[in-house]
Amino acid sequence: MISILNAKAWAVKTFFNFWGRLGGAILNFGCLRDVDLSRDISYGPGPEQRLDILRPQSAKQRSLPVLVYFHGGGWISADKRIYDGIAATLAQNSYLVFNVNYRLAPGSRFPAALQDAAHAIDWIERNLAGYGGDSSSIVLAGDSAGAQIASWYACALQKRMLFKQVGIDSAKARMPLKGLLLFYGVYDFDAVLDAHFPFIRLYAKSFLGSGMDAYVLNSQVASPIRHVSSRFPPVFLCAGERDGLYAQSLAFAETLEKSGVVCKKLLFSRAYRADHGFLFFRWLRSSRMAFAAAGDFLLSLSESAGMASE
Repeated sequence: MISILNAKAWAVKTFFNFWGRLGGAILNFGCLRDVDLSRDISYGPGPEQRLDILRPQSAKQRSLPVLVYFHGGGWISADKRIYDGIAATLAQNSYLVFNVNYRLAPGSRFPAALQDAAHAIDWIERNLAGYGGDSSSIVLAGDSAGAQIASWYACALQKRMLFKQVGIDSAKARMPLKGLLLFYGVYDFDAVLDAHFPFIRLYAKSFLGSGMDAYVLNSQVASPIRHVSSRFPPVFLCAGERDGLYAQSLAFAETLEKSGVVCKKLLFSRAYRADHGFLFFRWLRSSRMAFAAAGDFLLSLSESAGMASE
């Protein structure tokens, strides 16, 4: 059973990596012309433990607020380079963007991706000053699987037992967060198994484990919806009704609001072309609206940080 799951996962991974890189090369053509890029910086010993740093050329201030982005891909595929366009667009909000790769399933299962996120953030905290980053203004962001990773880390900062449960030294997790940008993510690994979304069971089980006992146990730890507290940072949450994972965003937004967390929502009806992954297609009205709303949210966070430092 496990070997069949692995074979399917590797096949899906290979397919989406090929077409993702080809599509990314086309969609991202010319997207880096307005940023200064530092490529493939190591934050760990493995080949997947790399990040890119994007600084907008238009930024006049020496120290910029920081955005750390985790890519999507169902925890089994994709790469930060496919996200050059998204990262560069977010950087134009006068943010220093760290675009992070992490170990992927099925070669590296849970909790490898979460461990890498923590290691990357620790590296960023220790080194961001050298790249012109402001340690008092940090935002985590991600789409799809990356939204799960970003929101899980924010939960673990408030509920540090989560770090211990996945083998992370919580003493290294010191960096307070100003906010989160979350696009069409997965936040509940139990409910997601019933979602009408291509390959979702394959993605989730490749990441958490195919055995029922392992899946249930790991899903309790990995599901951000189970660990939200009133101390959670402000959230910008975006998704579209056409997306098979839309219910995940609705449920997470409800949980955030019931916990008293500031949650700015941009939810698209079926009238908009806002299928899963719509951010890549930056000419779509939904994509333009999402980036504009995310930019307004980031501006509000950086302005509040500036007022707090005065």
